[in-house]
Amino acid sequence: MEIDFAFLADCAEVNQGKMSVLGGAFDTIWVEKLPAIHPRLSFVLRLVLSPSEMGRKHSLEINIVDEDGKRIATVGGELSVGSRSPDLPAGWRQGFLSVMNFQHLTFTKFGNYCFEIVANNSSLKSVALRVAQRVPLQRAQQ
Repeated sequence: MEIDFAFLADCAEVNQGKMSVLGGAFDTIWVEKLPAIHPRLSFVLRLVLSPSEMGRKHSLEINIVDEDGKRIATVGGELSVGSRSPDLPAGWRQGFLSVMNFQHLTFTKFGNYCFEIVANNSSLKSVALRVAQRVPLQRAQQ
């Protein structure tokens, strides 16, 4: 199992084998103060599986970890991609699209975070996210 792509988005969904994404591929959230509650964040992922990985269960989880190694959220479960699609060319690997939605994520400090992709107890990839302080604009004095 390999990661074809993984990124963060404001909103995403999978429908009929296609992915729709709004506000995708960002790596920084700008906030004025802490704690910062991000109302919705979608983690977008496409896995590719070899024929030997088809038809059996796999564990998949996304761990959100801060720069001190503290886990702040986890989502995951089991996935099973049935038999290989008969219309795929020989040697073509099966794709699997997934969106994992996080609601009301709370960030208690500025800094770097990562979304760690773990499949079958092996870390496959990390996607970086920075929570940075936005300085409020000062109104001009009249």
